[in-house]
Amino acid sequence: MHPSTTALHADPWWFTHPDGSRGSLPPRAHLDSDRPELSLAGEWDFRWFPSAADAVADCPDPTAPEAGWPHTLPVPGHWVLEHLDGDRRFGTPWYTNVVYPFPVDPPHVPDANPTADHRTTFDLGELTDDRAGPGLRAVLLRFEGVESAFRVWVNGRWAGQAMGSRLTHEFDITGLVHAGENTVVVRVHQFSAGSYLEDQDQWWLPGIFRDVRVIGEPHGGVDDVHLTADRDPATGGGVLTCRITAPAAAFPVRVDLPALGFSAVVDGPETVELRVGTVRAWTAEDPHLYDVHLHARGQTVTHRAGFRRVAISAEGVLRIDGAPVRFRGVNRHEFHPHRGRAVDAGSTRDEYRRMQEHHINAVRTSHYPPAHHALDLADEMGLWVMLEGDLETHGFVHQGWAGNPSDDPAWRDVYLDRTARMWHRDKNHASVVVLSLGNESGTGANLAAAAEWLRRHDDRPVHYEGDHDAAYTDVHSRMYPTPRETRSIAAGEPVPSTDAAGAARIARMPFVLCEYAHAMGTGPGGLAEYEEIFRAHPRSCGGFVWEWKDHGIASAAPDGTLFTAYGGDFGEPVHDGTFVLDGLCTADGTPKPGLPEYASVVDPLRLDVTPGTAVVGNGHDHTVLTGLRLRWAVRTSAGDPVRTGGADLDDLRPRAEHRVPLPGTPGPGQHLLVTVAARGPSGAPRTRDAHLDGPPEDLRGPAGPPSSPPPGIGGPVLSVVRAPTDNDAGFYEPTRELWRDPPAAGGPGETDWHRWTGTDPHDATDRPGVVVPTSRRWSDHGLHLLTPRTTAPAPGAPPGAVRTVWAAPGADARQARFVLTHRWSRTGTPDTRRLDLAWELPALPVPLARIGCVLTVPVDAAGEVCFDGEGPHPSYPDACAAARPGRHRLPAAALAPPGAHPQASGNRSRAHRIEVPLTDGTRLRLRTLHVELDGTAAPRGLQWTLSPYSDAELAAAAHPHELPDTAGRDWHLHLDAGHHGLGSRSCGVDVAPAARLRARTAGLSLLLDRLGPDGTVLP
Repeated sequence: MHPSTTALHADPWWFTHPDGSRGSLPPRAHLDSDRPELSLAGEWDFRWFPSAADAVADCPDPTAPEAGWPHTLPVPGHWVLEHLDGDRRFGTPWYTNVVYPFPVDPPHVPDANPTADHRTTFDLGELTDDRAGPGLRAVLLRFEGVESAFRVWVNGRWAGQAMGSRLTHEFDITGLVHAGENTVVVRVHQFSAGSYLEDQDQWWLPGIFRDVRVIGEPHGGVDDVHLTADRDPATGGGVLTCRITAPAAAFPVRVDLPALGFSAVVDGPETVELRVGTVRAWTAEDPHLYDVHLHARGQTVTHRAGFRRVAISAEGVLRIDGAPVRFRGVNRHEFHPHRGRAVDAGSTRDEYRRMQEHHINAVRTSHYPPAHHALDLADEMGLWVMLEGDLETHGFVHQGWAGNPSDDPAWRDVYLDRTARMWHRDKNHASVVVLSLGNESGTGANLAAAAEWLRRHDDRPVHYEGDHDAAYTDVHSRMYPTPRETRSIAAGEPVPSTDAAGAARIARMPFVLCEYAHAMGTGPGGLAEYEEIFRAHPRSCGGFVWEWKDHGIASAAPDGTLFTAYGGDFGEPVHDGTFVLDGLCTADGTPKPGLPEYASVVDPLRLDVTPGTAVVGNGHDHTVLTGLRLRWAVRTSAGDPVRTGGADLDDLRPRAEHRVPLPGTPGPGQHLLVTVAARGPSGAPRTRDAHLDGPPEDLRGPAGPPSSPPPGIGGPVLSVVRAPTDNDAGFYEPTRELWRDPPAAGGPGETDWHRWTGTDPHDATDRPGVVVPTSRRWSDHGLHLLTPRTTAPAPGAPPGAVRTVWAAPGADARQARFVLTHRWSRTGTPDTRRLDLAWELPALPVPLARIGCVLTVPVDAAGEVCFDGEGPHPSYPDACAAARPGRHRLPAAALAPPGAHPQASGNRSRAHRIEVPLTDGTRLRLRTLHVELDGTAAPRGLQWTLSPYSDAELAAAAHPHELPDTAGRDWHLHLDAGHHGLGSRSCGVDVAPAARLRARTAGLSLLLDRLGPDGTVLP
């Protein structure tokens, strides 16, 4: 029967009412069955209006035969992505993170509300062999994703209207269709009352972006199925709880699990428990699925069930199938650089495969339910899923949360509807182990009501990060806390941002970081410190890095140059710029350096090496590691073996470890390389290696007579800054927003927040969460404008020493000065030169970006750089897990890619030898003799970067195509005795104290020569 309606179905401004949805059927699970279905994906007729008022005025009846259809458009798709590099006739994308792209006046939206009509046809005969369709009890029209509000007509008659962009809506069109061709018309509005609930840190991309399907419901078929597959961890016994919603004509329903030889009959819609015998558990490490066939009289439904039990222990530990679990996760928005959120199963499978290749085992579906295939694939491939509702009202933060729908009774039913639609569609998925209400929507009664709704329908834990007092959720969640407060919360210490009762509740809950390690630009750094905390505290069930991939849109400059667009590139009057480029992968899925770094840090095959001991750990939750073999070798800096050894190890149960004796600290200039082999999930073999460096060799010896630099080599020039990374320029530490009183000295009832969190009071501002960026502090001290003056060498300096004093304009050169002394000299080997450098640095309240120099070198851009040291991945003091010692070879152009938003990148450490291809066909060879900071050996050895661009050029460019043409000019070779860490302060935590660069003196000695094609030294 056609749903009843109210006058709202005739109101053209229905979408400005929070409860404006009408005609959408109750939500249900996404079922695979033999019922007839027809996808309407393809080219649809299309017309666009700059506003809803224009649409009403120019085309009051979108179904009118005389109405023109001047365009076509692919569905699924977004109209603003069509003609984007042409005349942009249908508008452009708009990116904001927090601020709404319209005035906050709920539920109203601005007059400038782009609106578009879509039209397609289908033949009922394609749905059923009987063209009249008497074999069907109903015909439904299903929309799986439309942004943001849409109204539907079938054959000129109203079928329904809905809001909830990332949610499924179905309409009963049985009474509207007829034999032969049927016409579907959809009017979509970019903004609606629902947009106030969809401020989700992504592009605003209107359109029908997921599939549209016509579904035939057969007589004797089912409407909905709820299956809960439980497994007793102690006995292995499986129970399939089954509730079938269907007309009486569908029963009895036979339930078969062929792999278990199980069959049972369900006689009615009451919930039944089917004991199916001993079952194999479904886990992310072993995603074993059982086919379940439900044979109704007129339809067969097929489901792939995974048996597991999700529970929270009395100690607050999240357990799945009886074992504590650890999320090595990422937040995942659905995005494609050409298609926006119109993603397909193939691209999602590729993303999941890449995740698993990098040891990622969990996905938070930020901040909405994904396309249904994403959950099917998570079940099949093995990923823990935190399923999140289609909800975020973050923009209300700018009003102090006044008027926030989360606590407004007028929005309660909307919140409950969104929660129900999220849960019902995906309730049967084994991979879904945590249910999340939404994201960054303040707090209020509507969120509490949504949590209670979920508890009435499900026993999986309820999550919502904004419940800071643990009033209505089951998991305590935080975004971007510092390591110090993360450790404190994980240890069960009282949380000062809530009252005593709230702190007590938190201490009994699992603890998760739903967002951490903001992966924007070059970074993130500091991952290893969080990993140590996760391992040490069972209540800490890990976290989800923000985020999986950039959301950059593939675009072209006026001259045709391709580039990745971000906020502001389409002329948006209000936007959040590069904040949309914050993933471990680029928008097209190419891994950025942060991904192998994360993989190395969270690798469940753990290998830690200290002098005399190797610790082999099993970080899996459910898998025993077998076939363990450990091998070690002490090698020289050139890779030649000095000593070797090894051992075969016993099998290792989850979360256990072996301690294996090793030789002591390697000798000077040597390193100990340890490799462990094992068989993990599915018995697949794999290896892990780690290394321990011995003390550096001091190979300096006495310097020779003065010399000129090698031909064609310029410099050295002082370098203490870098083109700011997004973390250097970051000004937001979310943890400071939770401070409920000013930082105090620890008086009664007061909290010294800086002490509790480990934040730096020197960069605080009077705005909650906002800090002074490190790059701003560098520029405030004029470090990017240092100007040299050559002076007389210091007394006792050897002949040929050149001393330059550097200071910022307007600074007192007697106090805030940087001194670089360098000397070129000859060596005992003809045609080999030596370069000695010494730095004297002032005491500053801000760490330096680097302590080093720059040489200009005529690099062959098409050549390869060979180097001995850590590689091939970049490494920084707080991001060095992925780099390995050895001999590496990389294209020169790949060493320091500027990224979609140019900034410093490509630092590498502990270099013993570097060979750089030159334009004349020769190679410049550099060999490290000695590196020191503050009179002792530099902990990261020689650090270096090779780039065709200067720091100033990188800092000035907004996009790679805006960088200067480097053809025919020299490159910049940075040689650093010290380098500052990365942190993740683009949104989060500053560089840890141990990774900050605060040295006052430094020294570096190198040998340089030129090699011919045959490796001989050239004059």
